[in-house]
Amino acid sequence: MFVLPMESWFALQVVPQHEKQVARLLEYKGYEKFLPVFLSRRKWSDRIKTIEQPLFPGYVFCRITEHSLGLVSSIPGVARIVGFRGKPANIPDDEINAVARAVQSGLDVCPYAPFAKVGNKVLVKTGPLSGLVGRLLRINNRSRLVLAVELALKAISVDIDASEVSSLESA
Repeated sequence: MFVLPMESWFALQVVPQHEKQVARLLEYKGYEKFLPVFLSRRKWSDRIKTIEQPLFPGYVFCRITEHSLGLVSSIPGVARIVGFRGKPANIPDDEINAVARAVQSGLDVCPYAPFAKVGNKVLVKTGPLSGLVGRLLRINNRSRLVLAVELALKAISVDIDASEVSSLESA
């Protein structure tokens, strides 16, 4: 019996400002890709425009087998596959799923920088993000849930009501 190799998520570091182009090429070649985006208001001297920007600038995520790593790394715009000691490292499905759920929730999502493990680790009890684990922060008198893709050292934050979470850390 033939067993298909297991697919995992990998972070692709891409040439600056080529995230959308790499995502299109991955999709064209039949790979499952994930490029989370958010809406950002930009002000020019004559107008204000809302544009779509990557939540993780410089990265596109791709679900592939280890056998496909060489093919994916040769796609124009891909600088490298993120890893350690020369070996590509896969990203846990739950980290990618958490970011995807936050983006699809319709809540205000934005990049969070710098990447740091601060605040209390919490579990979301109710709402569109229920079941997710992240860190709760207060930013500009608003509660924000920080979700991280630790391998890429990147994180996002999303608006959340503090009453929707419970602490996972002992007091």
